[in-house]
Amino acid sequence: MTSKKYLSNKKTAQQTISISPALKDWIKRYVNVNHRENPNDERFKSISSFITYILDNIMKLFKEGKTIDDFKRVEDQVYKDFFDKFTFKATIPLYDMVAESNRYVPISFDFITRFIIAVYHFYRSIYLKERGHEGWKLLFERFKNRVYPSNIVKELRLDIFTDKNKKYGTATLEFVGKQRNLHFENCKFFAAICGILGVKVTDFIYSPKDFYCRLDLLETPLVFREELAKKERIKLLKENVDYIINYNRMLDDKDKYLWMNLAEDNNLFISFKNKIVFNKWIKTIEEDLRKFGTQEDFLSKILQFFNKLHWIRIENIKDLSFRIEQSLENNDVQKHFLIEYLSQHSEVSQNNEIYHLK
Repeated sequence: MTSKKYLSNKKTAQQTISISPALKDWIKRYVNVNHRENPNDERFKSISSFITYILDNIMKLFKEGKTIDDFKRVEDQVYKDFFDKFTFKATIPLYDMVAESNRYVPISFDFITRFIIAVYHFYRSIYLKERGHEGWKLLFERFKNRVYPSNIVKELRLDIFTDKNKKYGTATLEFVGKQRNLHFENCKFFAAICGILGVKVTDFIYSPKDFYCRLDLLETPLVFREELAKKERIKLLKENVDYIINYNRMLDDKDKYLWMNLAEDNNLFISFKNKIVFNKWIKTIEEDLRKFGTQEDFLSKILQFFNKLHWIRIENIKDLSFRIEQSLENNDVQKHFLIEYLSQHSEVSQNNEIYHLK
């Protein structure tokens, strides 16, 4: 990098440059606005002072090793301060692995309420300064500078379409990621953010092979509402996220995602195809209980296992009492597996519908 020569810093030299009338007017308006807001700031005393300050600091950045291409990656401090409240640094391969189990889990609205309100007020404050589609473009570009390029984002693009004959504008958001599960989580995140801002997802195209997604978007009246309208925004957020995690998509994915949802329904229970399969699983459970648990807790852990299969409903874990679910009572084979196994490890007694282990 060429060093600054040892010359006077007094502003006496002149440098003539050619710029477009649009850029000249932009700079003039920017300086005038900031001078009115900060009349004592020397940087905005005049256009000359502003340009001198900018050029001086840019050359210092070049001296530190920055390049012109780095300008595209500059993250403005306002965005950084906001997102730092809600983000953290993590090891990507590890976090991507953890995110896999969360793939079709809905966003917890109660958990992110503070984030929803914060995002709304933050974006609203910026949007009010630059209304219309130019405002959306500004918001997107500033957000893009926050996340792109990065180790999880390969491409990010927003195209806005205007039609004078239509009341509300439309847009497409294209996003190409680099990590399978984090990419899917970010698709959910973008859909959620759109809902907060009052923008509806009308279609979702996703390619797991290419880590590509496209969200088709439509403005709604919520975009123009000045009040928070929290319930309406959360409702739209949920509808948007449903485009990402619905059963139509889940059924094309790994079996475990459907099984995770089924496990939440106590009206269902696991049925083993035969005694060999039952013995295989119970042996695996036993081995870990004996290796990592204690003998005193063995029976209570076994009951927890059958409880999670929805075979029984524990009455009192301390005295090892439980009820057999009615659905299992009507299944002689599975009930036989249960009673036979428990009888091998304890004395099983019954008082009305309550069973006890001793």
